[in-house]
This record gives sequence, C-alpha cells and structure tokens, in this order.
Amino acid sequence: MKSFEAFGDMELAGWSDTARATGYVDCFAAASDQAIPRLISAVAPTAGMRVLDLCCGQGNVSKVLAAAGCEVVGADFSPAMLSFAKQRAPEVTFVEADAQDLPFPDGHFDAVVSNLGICHVPDQPKSLAEVARVLRTHGRFGMTVWCGPEASSAFELLYGAVKAHGSADVTVPDGPDFHLFARRADAERLLTPAGFVDVALDVVDCRWNLDRPARLAEIFEKGTVRAAALLRSQPAKNLAAIREAMTAAVRANHGTKDGWQVPVPATLVSARRT
Repeated sequence: MKSFEAFGDMELAGWSDTARATGYVDCFAAASDQAIPRLISAVAPTAGMRVLDLCCGQGNVSKVLAAAGCEVVGADFSPAMLSFAKQRAPEVTFVEADAQDLPFPDGHFDAVVSNLGICHVPDQPKSLAEVARVLRTHGRFGMTVWCGPEASSAFELLYGAVKAHGSADVTVPDGPDFHLFARRADAERLLTPAGFVDVALDVVDCRWNLDRPARLAEIFEKGTVRAAALLRSQPAKNLAAIREAMTAAVRANHGTKDGWQVPVPATLVSARRT
C-alpha cells in the first residue's frame, strides 16, 4: 500500500492548530452537522449502548449520542478539537488517540460512528481494521464521507476553480482519495477484508446557506487542512482568480430568495461486523 506519511503529518499539524480547528467549527461544521441524525440512526442507539465516536472533532456527534443514553467515548488526534469537544459535551469521555492504533480492548464497543473523519486518516485500511477489532461481534459501524464533485456542487466549484486558475507548480502531500468511500465498489473493497458485511450506502443532503457568494471560498480556506494548504500555496494572482471564479459561480447559480445555497452532500456508509 502507498504510504501517506507526509499527508498524515500535514493533517495532524493542521487540525492541532487552534485557529484551524476554530475555522472548522465556525465555518465548515454548518454542513457536516447536518449528517449527524442519519449517521446516528444507522447504528440504532439505545440507552446503555457503548459507542465510540471516532475522529470526533468538536464532539457534536458525541453530544447527541450521550443525550440518547449511550455510554460514549470520543477519540480524536487533535488536542485543539478535543478542547472544543470537552466544552461541548462534558458528560462524555474524550481520548486523544490515533485512529490507526486505538487504545481500547477487543470487542469493547457495541457501535462505532465517524462523521466525515476517516477521509483524514492516512492508512484507512488499518483504521477500518481497528474499528472492527474494537467492535463486538455483529456490532454496527456507521461513517460519512463527502460526495465527490460529480454529485457535490461545493467540491465541483472548488476543484474546477483550482484546475482552471491554480498554478501548476503548487503541490500538497499526496493523500488517500478524499471521496473514496462515496463509491460503493471502493467502500465494499475496503470494508469487506476489514471484517464487515451488509455494506450499505445512502446519500445525505447537506448544504451551506451563505450570506454572500464569497463565503464558499472562505469556508475552504479557513475550515479545512488539505484544501486550505492547496489554496494557501498559490501565488497571489492565482489565489485571487480561484476566489473570484468560485464567487462568480455561487452568485450565478446558487442564489435563493434568502441568500445563496450550495449543496455539499455526504454519503452515509453503514456496515456490520462479522
């Protein structure tokens, strides 16, 4: 398997930065939070169920699970994100941990969820094997991932603007396909050998409601790591052109009577441990 060590270092450094974590909470999470109800329903939580919220970020999923009476542990590699999580859900146990090497016993959890988190892990097969290890037999796993540009207006605008106006000299560390699990064949290819069956995919409608067209570019610049690194490394004139292209596209194609609305759908992937 290809190594994504440099990508992993970039992700850890980026999400451990308080300003970057704050940018995600303030900008990006308005869309990712919309996937939470569907994600949680995929594991059918009941009072007393032990649930791991993997790559828990600011703790919004953990908070909902705890309110349902679950015994919740949230795990994330970012101290900055965990700081937000502990304030958001003080009733939850939060642990700083690597998704590729979880500090929990075999079969410890009844369910594992991950909201838009696995795409940030360098070795995704290793992470899935860890999820299967800490799940009890027949335990449920639910995760979400952003749909690719063929289905997502937000990512189509970002990738299209970078392709049209970005500098060919700009590169960022190579990482796993950000939208890999949104494709059924790839999701099954990775989940099956990790020990999962009954793999199912469904699209969850998420969107950003923007107060101005330029806000979309700001969300990617302030609330991400990988996309922000690509944008931040652009020469000034290229970055300005990318911003203008995204802004113009939002203004032209995504206006509503209340402002601007850009779809950014997610895919819900659910499975059962053998």
